[in-house]
Amino acid sequence: MSYLITRYCKSYVFIYFFLLILSVQFQTYAQSHSKIELTKQKQLRETGRLPSHINEASGLAITSAGKFWTHNDDGIAVLFCVDSTGSLINSIHINSLNNGWEDLAMDSLRNIYIGAFGNNQNDRRDLKILKIANPEFIKTPVALPDIINFSYEDQVAFPPPLRDRNFDADAMIVLGNYIYIFTKNRTVPFTGFTKVYRLPNQPGDHIAVLTDSLFLGNDLMMNNWVTGAALSPDRSTVALLGHSRVWLISGFTGHQFSTGKITKLELDSYTHKAGIAFRTNTQLYIVDEKEMGILGGKIYYLELR
Repeated sequence: MSYLITRYCKSYVFIYFFLLILSVQFQTYAQSHSKIELTKQKQLRETGRLPSHINEASGLAITSAGKFWTHNDDGIAVLFCVDSTGSLINSIHINSLNNGWEDLAMDSLRNIYIGAFGNNQNDRRDLKILKIANPEFIKTPVALPDIINFSYEDQVAFPPPLRDRNFDADAMIVLGNYIYIFTKNRTVPFTGFTKVYRLPNQPGDHIAVLTDSLFLGNDLMMNNWVTGAALSPDRSTVALLGHSRVWLISGFTGHQFSTGKITKLELDSYTHKAGIAFRTNTQLYIVDEKEMGILGGKIYYLELR
C-alpha cells in the first residue's frame, strides 16, 4: 500500500509539472504572437471633477468643444452634459430604463448610442442599444430613443459555463453603418481575449455577429478588462480603455481590427475608468466612477503625441 501511494504521488507531481510547463509555454506563445508591439508609459492630467450625482460615470461622448456627455450605469435614465472641468451644462432624460448602461458611442452624424448591455452574470436576454439624435439639438425635456435589440449569435446558455463567459460588454464604437461591441472577458480560467461583435446601427431586432477577437493580455483579469471604447474623428484609430491601460489600435484593414497594430499605454493611475472619447485625433478624455465616495469621479486628459 505504501508503495502504491508513493507511486501515485510521484505520478501526480509529474502530471502537475507537465501541465504547468504546457501552461507557461502556451502563455509565452500567446504573448509572443499577440499584436501588442509597443508599451508606453503615459501620464493623465486631471481636468475636473464630476458633479456628486454623477457617481458612476460609465460612458463618454464629445459632440463638440466643451460638450461632454456621460451617464450613470444604473438608476435614472439621464444623459448629463458637462464641460472639461465637470461643470454641469445640461441634462436630457431618455424615455427608457437605465438597466446596465455601460458606454456611449457617436456616429459621423453625431447621433448618440447608449449601450444598455451590461451583463456581469452573462445571463441577460434583453440586450439593447438606444439611439438618439445629437443631444445638443434636443429641445424636449425627454428624448424618445430608437431601440436596437440584439442577441449574440454564439450564446446558447444563460449563463454559459465559466470557461465561456465572454458575453458581458462595457464598450462599443460606430463605424460606417455598423456598431462594434467589445466584450469584457470573464472567462475562468482567464483567456485574455476580447471578442468583437458587429450589428447594424438601425432600430430593430438583430443578431450580433462575431467578426473578430483581440488578445490584450492574460495577466490579472481586471487589468485586461475592456471598460470603454472610442473611435478617432478620422476613423483610423480605436482606443480601448481599461482600469490602468489604454490600447490603441491603428493600421487595421477595413473593419478587421485584429489586422492592426496595438500600442498599449500604461497609465499612471489605477481607478474604475469607464468612459473614453476622442476630442481630436491626438487628444483623449477619460472619466472614472467614484469608488467608496473618495476615489475617482473625475475627468482626465490624455495627449497621444
